[in-house]
Amino acid sequence: MIVFTIDSVSPICTLLKNDAVIHPTALFFDDGIKQHKVTAFKPVEQCFDVNGMYQTHTVGYTINLINGTLLKLDINGALLNIQPFKNTA
Repeated sequence: MIVFTIDSVSPICTLLKNDAVIHPTALFFDDGIKQHKVTAFKPVEQCFDVNGMYQTHTVGYTINLINGTLLKLDINGALLNIQPFKNTA
């Protein structure tokens, strides 16, 4: 079981993107009040044309929580900006 907070979300995203976490692992997000189980983790990638060659870059991450909340993280350089919670239900 892995529990992470908003302060430790950057290293967790790196671990999940690089498949360093063995699946299935119970993964929980702690918002300071309650722990929410993570149901899905997806890197958001964009393709760019650079001198006729396509390059794919990760521009953010989407984390779905069991209560229907969607946690969107944007990458600006090395900094993750957290977008507000949005209920997907």
